[in-house]
Amino acid sequence: MRIWKFVALGAAVGYGIYYITKERENGKSILEELIEDGPDYVDRAKKYIEYTVDQISERLHTD
Repeated sequence: MRIWKFVALGAAVGYGIYYITKERENGKSILEELIEDGPDYVDRAKKYIEYTVDQISERLHTD
C-alpha cells in the first residue's frame, strides 16, 4: 500500500508543476506572474501584518 501513496503523491506534484508552468491565454504562466508580482504581494502582506500587530497591541494595552 505504501507504493500507491508515493505514486499518488508523485502524480499530484507532477500535475501541480504542470499546472503552474502552463501558459495561459495571456502568454504567461501562473509562476511567471507570481515571480513578477512577488514584491507587491510582500508589501501588501507587510501592511496587513502591521495592522494586525497594532490591533493586538491596542487590545493588550487597553485591558
